Amino acid sequence: MAPASDLPGVPATLANQLQQNNQEHILDHLSEFEPPHQQELIQQLEGIDLVKLAQIFQESIAPALRAEHSNQTGSSQEVAEIQPVKNVSTISGRTDAEKERWNKLGLEAIAKGEVAILLLAGGQGTRLGSDAPKGCFNIGLPSSKSLFQLQAERIRRLQELATGGGEKRATIPWYILTSPFTHQPSQAFFKEHNYFGLPADQVIFFQQGTLPCLDRTGRLILATPSTLATAPDGNGGVFLALKSSGCLADISRRGVRYIDCFSVDNALVRVAEPTWIGHCIERGAAAGARVLRKAHPQEKVGVFVQRGEGGPVEVVEYSEMEPAQVAATDPETEELRFSWSNICMHFFTTAFLAQAAAALEQSRNYHVAFKSIPSITGPTPGCKLEQFIFDVFPLAGQEVALLEVARSEEFSPVKNAPGSPSDSPDTARAHVLTLHKRWVEAAGGQVDVQPGTDASGVEVSPLISYAGEGLAELVAGRSFVAGREII
Repeated sequence: MAPASDLPGVPATLANQLQQNNQEHILDHLSEFEPPHQQELIQQLEGIDLVKLAQIFQESIAPALRAEHSNQTGSSQEVAEIQPVKNVSTISGRTDAEKERWNKLGLEAIAKGEVAILLLAGGQGTRLGSDAPKGCFNIGLPSSKSLFQLQAERIRRLQELATGGGEKRATIPWYILTSPFTHQPSQAFFKEHNYFGLPADQVIFFQQGTLPCLDRTGRLILATPSTLATAPDGNGGVFLALKSSGCLADISRRGVRYIDCFSVDNALVRVAEPTWIGHCIERGAAAGARVLRKAHPQEKVGVFVQRGEGGPVEVVEYSEMEPAQVAATDPETEELRFSWSNICMHFFTTAFLAQAAAALEQSRNYHVAFKSIPSITGPTPGCKLEQFIFDVFPLAGQEVALLEVARSEEFSPVKNAPGSPSDSPDTARAHVLTLHKRWVEAAGGQVDVQPGTDASGVEVSPLISYAGEGLAELVAGRSFVAGREII
């Protein structure tokens, strides 16, 4: 390889940084490429903080290798000094008076314009058999509404409820995090459908960042002669993306104080659910999460724990726990000690978003996913660097609110291909129709399920009812055919 200063077209500063940070091989390739490819690659390299990237790799690779070894050997990593989280508001433990008080608090905050929604929508529907953004996916409801449309219409209905149906409507700003793969298609989908009845300036799209993929020694990987292999920086990149895009400043400018955050693929999500928002407000929480009890000890989900006695609340992944910890039960209740699962339904204050962005900007601890990375020399064993959204919970200390929700009412993810026995469009559709059937029956209506069909209920438009309210006048004394009636 020629000395860095002798490479034509390569800035000396960049060449020196590459040499000092274990990236000399890039100089070899640059000397071989044609000028157009060379300049395109140089431009990409100059946008990367190579020193920070090297620090991230050095601090993150060791724990990742330990985790990989544990997975390969069937052992678990010891997670010491964790305690069950306390002060979870359980379904059985809260009173009607509390729910009414929290609901009122939440609706008041929405009416004053203090609540926004943060949607994590960077994923494609690849496992669903679609290259479109997941939010565009139609799970097969009678209305053929996409996940995006279901959420938009729930927002519209909730805005009406917050202001009592008067002429003046509350506004819930909707910030949608996309990835390089979903940004343009998501924007086009909303524009094509006239933003599903919302004002265009109420829906704000912004992109998560990307990071270079590295080989297992920390070296950059070339995807083509003119580009590095890169990957999105994980859903935890939302905090830095909010700041760099100007969305965090926009949130403050609008007077928003509270943010409800969730993933796009939850077909049952109650957007900005007012009882949930009110609970967090009353608790004075900086961060919070809606949680579910684990279905069984071996359910492979992360759980909320407390790090030591009186320590911060955080999420520990299933693979990081010893089998004895996973299966441990409380001798008094016989329930799992570590049972509150993370389902990516979070609450943050605006002040906490700013705190999290500042902290993650300085952090060098990332999660490492070992993957086969496509490159100019063929598939390369490498790794992707990610931050997860739950990484920020320890920053909130004890100011974390956890509220149990009913799985059948608020959580049905769409992750697996049609026909899969769980977390598929089929199961999500059945859960929506079954829930709406219960709403209709509770309001005095009847749903007739036809023999020989798989229709499990009816569909109620979110524009008519957000959570089962206001249906009596429409359905009392009437019968509806399952799977075919749209109310």
